[in-house]
Amino acid sequence: MEVGRGLALPRAALFLAPVLLAAGLVGGFLARGIFDDSNDSADGVSANAPVFTADGELRQETHDHADFAVYVRGQRLDFNGPEFLSTEGKDLSKNVHIHAPRTNVVHIHREQTTWDEFLTSLGMAVDDTCLTLGGGEKLCNAGTETLKFFVNGVRIDSLMFKDLGDLDRVLISFGAEDDTTVRKQIDSVTDEACIPGEQCNARIDPNNKDQEPCTRTGTTCVK
Repeated sequence: MEVGRGLALPRAALFLAPVLLAAGLVGGFLARGIFDDSNDSADGVSANAPVFTADGELRQETHDHADFAVYVRGQRLDFNGPEFLSTEGKDLSKNVHIHAPRTNVVHIHREQTTWDEFLTSLGMAVDDTCLTLGGGEKLCNAGTETLKFFVNGVRIDSLMFKDLGDLDRVLISFGAEDDTTVRKQIDSVTDEACIPGEQCNARIDPNNKDQEPCTRTGTTCVK
């Protein structure tokens, strides 16, 4: 009986040895991940640390453009008013704005800027079922009237947290319109974002240039 127990010990040891070895390797990797400074840069900052811009923003600067239109019960909203426009002396938002002469084009100055951020800067608000106008009127899904979103002609369920994309064409429509009317609204969204983006200069009449103050390579721009 004593001999039997003596033989059992080596077999147990043989079984446990690979397990212990694996545990030791895992522990070593974890310890290195926690305590090893080999991934740090020369100034002692982790190479994986977030990089902030000069003004403390985590999001990097960009200069993209998107076309948009907003319809309420068949009427297109006019954004050519001082309450909506940013100028060199009045920034409604440093990250995203519109200005004359193209009030149908959004200028995007930070990566990961959402439509919620843009509309909020104009004194508006949007969620999946309601659109709040600048005067505080809230329009929500009820009966045949619904809030609809289209990006590049494709209907989506939610827009508020979607990033503004370069050259996107976005429609926000509230009302009881039929498919034919909505299609006309989609087609009415301009494709002029490429002009301040300097991606379609051939479309600009050299004898009648727009006085666009905020081009992709321009030095005069709201930021």
